[in-house]
Amino acid sequence: MIQTVPAMRHTDEHYDVVVVGGGIMGVATAYNLAKTGVSVAVFEKGRVGGEQSSRAWGAVRQQERAPAELPLMIESIRLWAVLEAELGESLDWRQQGHLALVYDEKTSEEFEKWIPIGRAHGLDTRMLTGEEVRKLLPHYRDSECRGGLFTSSDGCAEPEKVAVAFAGAARRRNAKIFEFTSVASIETENGRACALWTERGRVKANAIVVAAGAWTSRLLKPLEIEHPSLWIRGSVARTGVLPINLRKLVPWGKTAYRQRSDGRVNIAVARAGIHDLGKESLRFGAKFLPTARHNCRNLRFCLGSHAIRDLMGEFDDFTTHRTLDPRPDWKRLEKTAALFSQEYPEAGPIRLERGWAGFMDFMPDELPVMGEIPGFRGLFIAAGFSGAGFGMGPVVGRIMADLVSANDTGHDLRHFSPTRFSKSRG
Repeated sequence: MIQTVPAMRHTDEHYDVVVVGGGIMGVATAYNLAKTGVSVAVFEKGRVGGEQSSRAWGAVRQQERAPAELPLMIESIRLWAVLEAELGESLDWRQQGHLALVYDEKTSEEFEKWIPIGRAHGLDTRMLTGEEVRKLLPHYRDSECRGGLFTSSDGCAEPEKVAVAFAGAARRRNAKIFEFTSVASIETENGRACALWTERGRVKANAIVVAAGAWTSRLLKPLEIEHPSLWIRGSVARTGVLPINLRKLVPWGKTAYRQRSDGRVNIAVARAGIHDLGKESLRFGAKFLPTARHNCRNLRFCLGSHAIRDLMGEFDDFTTHRTLDPRPDWKRLEKTAALFSQEYPEAGPIRLERGWAGFMDFMPDELPVMGEIPGFRGLFIAAGFSGAGFGMGPVVGRIMADLVSANDTGHDLRHFSPTRFSKSRG
């Protein structure tokens, strides 16, 4: 099947590999390929890191990961530890742990069940008492806290810096990064992906990596490739400079937060997301019923302007929204800031300087999709990271480069295979 887009100029540039999407997964893949001398180009419809890769709140965690993801995250932590030196940029990397707070017996029991999983993979995860939590967080004053689940080897970094740093390092190794250059379609011939149709024209390649985040399903649909994902909107706000030092660990409880190097704090609405209903809801909704029932307390459905715009086809044209910039949930953010004030009264009045939201690419089983798409030789995918992709960026870039180059990745990727959604055409 050959798909073309008329009225585009035929440049017929050629690269060994082309990557669709300039988020952390795409540019990390390009960087790792460029390190080996592969000619690679990234096509991003907006700015590098402009969407979810820069809109996360910065956690890099192994804690509470699915067992299938843990080996990848353990390697990713090792990569994060040397990433600033390798990329030559400050990423505000801190490795002082991840702490999930406990307020009730049910949560404590759930955390206790996860500890053997972490320890089986060599992690130092342990339960803390309420007293130990307060020693770790000297300004924390919530008397309801019973303790917490703590993994000291976890860390955090600044999302606004990471994708840009990967892109800069890739450019220095001769990778081409084309911003404001959307991809309209993928061309295939004789069962093989062979080219992209972009705003620059037709671009040929030996292999194509789709790392388009929330846009992935729409890009693959014309090829009749199923990527059953939903857009889940998460909101984050940033405070002014606070007169307390929260260390640089990442706590997660009534609120989720990370203190930046400038003293400001990113506050996220913990365990809560919004699904703006639209075309993908109609297309894939049935696949998400088990997940929706399991996460009914943490997920809200919204039927508003987004749904109308989607049903009218506004998101079918990849040039319409260079950067998805959804409205943050200010009502919940204000409530979250009030909860933070109760937990940290010494911080004084909390003023939210700015807020933002991003769309996460959620899968029915909440596991990512990584690998070659069955029935389409040379067409690879790295998407569906379900809100937990930021920390995995470095290892995913390394793995995708190895997959494209037919090298051993060193990991069992069967749980992430596209075959669980797209059956082979061959």
